[in-house]
Amino acid sequence: MLVAQCEQLDADLATYGSALERYQRRGEQTQARRIRGMIRAAERERRSVQDLIAGLERRFLATEHPRGEHSRHPLPGLVRNGTQRVHPYPSPHRVIRT
Repeated sequence: MLVAQCEQLDADLATYGSALERYQRRGEQTQARRIRGMIRAAERERRSVQDLIAGLERRFLATEHPRGEHSRHPLPGLVRNGTQRVHPYPSPHRVIRT
């Protein structure tokens, strides 16, 4: 979706560039100034979308281990303590004698 937005902004920039040339050839400075503002806004938006894409790639496509995973699960295959877990309530199958 973000790549499609970048492509759309590229197409818009090409359109704005040709419109700017046309207005400058005709000598219409007011329209040329308006188009220059639109070009600056589109370039700014394109840069922000590219920065967002780069940030997402850094975060999710990094080849190294995800952040903090090793500290949360130091030894995934081993039990942390050797004692059995004690449940707060007895099993319903156990007969409780009083």
